[in-house]
Amino acid sequence: MTHSNRNFVFAYVLLVALPLFGLAGVLRSGQKLSAPISVGGLWKINANQDQLAGLLCGKFLLAQNAAFTISQSGRAFTLNLPNSAWSATSGAIEGNTINATLIPSVVAAKDPGCAEHSLSLTAIVDPKASPRSLQGTLRVQNCPGCAAVEFRGIRDEQAKTKETH
Repeated sequence: MTHSNRNFVFAYVLLVALPLFGLAGVLRSGQKLSAPISVGGLWKINANQDQLAGLLCGKFLLAQNAAFTISQSGRAFTLNLPNSAWSATSGAIEGNTINATLIPSVVAAKDPGCAEHSLSLTAIVDPKASPRSLQGTLRVQNCPGCAAVEFRGIRDEQAKTKETH
């Protein structure tokens, strides 16, 4: 084999064969991956108004049209509560469960009892429901005597389609 043919074979293996083997390995390992459920969008929520009134800093949910917006990236998400006493917060998706910790905003921290406490939001998403729904609880952290408040949410599919167009 001549020197130029040997260089051609070496270059071919280096620039074509090795990347193809690498691509095949990545594709094979990627077969085991699954995408997390989609929770992004506007969620309209409702809960027992009497329970919410007793919840420390739970005033943001007392509105008739209480809602929050979730922006999702993979298994992580950001939860925003419009016109709320709570700061935007991040959370995680594990299977069909979402978890987030709501921290009082600077304004809400001035209310009695709000500065020392944050809320823990845990909800289970029903991926088969149309529109998608969730059911969960809000708990005041570091408050053993505080009762949990159950809530339900329905994703606003109209708001979701407006975002994509």
